[in-house]
Amino acid sequence: MIIEEGKVKIDIPDDLTITKDDEVFYNPKMETCRDISVAVIKAFLEGKEEFYIADALAGTGVRGLRYAKEVGGEVYLNDINPKAYKRIIANANLNNIKNIKVFNEDANVFLAKHFRFFHVVDIDPFGSPSTYIDMAIRALKPKNALLCLTATDTAALCGRAKKACLRKYLAYPLLSRDCHEMALRILIGYAMRMATKYEIQLMPIFAHATDHYVRVYLKTDRGAKKADEVFKYLGYVREVNGFKVIKPYNKPEENFVGPLYIGNLYDKEIVEKALKYCEGRAYKIVSKIKEETEIEQVGCYDTHQLGKLLKVSVPPINYIVESLKEKGYKVAIPHYNPRGIKTNAPLREIIDIMVRK
Repeated sequence: MIIEEGKVKIDIPDDLTITKDDEVFYNPKMETCRDISVAVIKAFLEGKEEFYIADALAGTGVRGLRYAKEVGGEVYLNDINPKAYKRIIANANLNNIKNIKVFNEDANVFLAKHFRFFHVVDIDPFGSPSTYIDMAIRALKPKNALLCLTATDTAALCGRAKKACLRKYLAYPLLSRDCHEMALRILIGYAMRMATKYEIQLMPIFAHATDHYVRVYLKTDRGAKKADEVFKYLGYVREVNGFKVIKPYNKPEENFVGPLYIGNLYDKEIVEKALKYCEGRAYKIVSKIKEETEIEQVGCYDTHQLGKLLKVSVPPINYIVESLKEKGYKVAIPHYNPRGIKTNAPLREIIDIMVRK
């Protein structure tokens, strides 16, 4: 079956189940993720004439072939499945794409063979990326390269499977209305910690929690001093009735979530550049994220949770937003929670608006 996505045509299995049982894995629900990925990577590589991108778990090749067609450079696609390997080659021929190399290896073996070679490494697995992160970091150029990670094991990252989160990410998760942002921060924090032993600093430039997955993008910098700086951006979070209490990395306490990343999730310039390359649903998501970049806040205030605590009817979210803006505050509705608010306003201002409505 031939389908079109982005600027490529892809031959995919006729009877998709979107499970590991498929002959070759392809998930149509990830098209928006791939749209955003193309935009962010184009924004990140803007101005570079020669670069190498790795799609280490390529499946049908849709992601890597879109990079080759829509971003450029030279793209290395790899999959351990021999049937996927053959289909990637067939799909490349279908699109007359030449700027690729295709491999049929275990992802970690493939990455290990390309030490400090790639400008972008994309890890988009079925489930957790944790088993590939070490080799992905080693395969990246240690300065000004980009690590892209997808995690679909949101049961672990969002707190429904706490032991799995501890096992895979060495962190305690938060099961709450803010769990998706905490999932992003746990994944970022884990990758940052894994990189420090190689004297590499990873810092996020973009992240989003959409549908059934979370996706993060981290930029490399090298040197022991740079790696040491990472720990000031790590910490623990405790939620008390929707309010966040944050502790530094070296002072954990019982019932706190983490360790996780507590800094700014976005590079404003990259977000603005990426938005230029987005259309449709991807444009809507990145537009919301652009509003979030104006506010440095861990988590958000869930208005329905506040209403329940205050025992008041919750005003329309747009009323709360406009009321705060009229008072001169910055406000954004987070892309992952249509009932949430990120703002530089004191909590008492939000409560006052909700009670007085």
